[in-house]
Amino acid sequence: MADLLQETQNRIQSQGGRMTAQRRLILESLQGMHSHPTAEELHAVVSAKDPSLHLSTVYRTLRWLEQEELIKTHFFGDERQERFDPAHPMEHYHFICNSCKKILEFDSLLVNTIKAQFELHSGAYVETGSVVLHGTCAKCREQIEVFSEHT
Repeated sequence: MADLLQETQNRIQSQGGRMTAQRRLILESLQGMHSHPTAEELHAVVSAKDPSLHLSTVYRTLRWLEQEELIKTHFFGDERQERFDPAHPMEHYHFICNSCKKILEFDSLLVNTIKAQFELHSGAYVETGSVVLHGTCAKCREQIEVFSEHT
């Protein structure tokens, strides 16, 4: 989604609602975060700017955005908490660093090839897919290499 804030504003107005300052703050914060935050992580960011903003307001806003298909929820690995991601026009996949827990997004023609081969061999139609890779990101690998050089 190119501009989550603008698209949300358009939807709210078309439904007869209004963009409140708290909704705007939640949206600006979510759009600025590239970490697929939990509701609690998003609340920590927005409440630092507006201490009167309750976690329930964050959840209500996220549920409405999800209902409107402006964001998607993900569960990564063994986590039981939802992580929120602004919806993208193109399907994308995720890499999670086992060390720092950073989530990186990527797209891949290889995944599309796998889906096409599966459809060809099974006769099924793949509507959506999920690929989550786990490993060590470049920054953490660099830190490990520096540490091992000094030991």
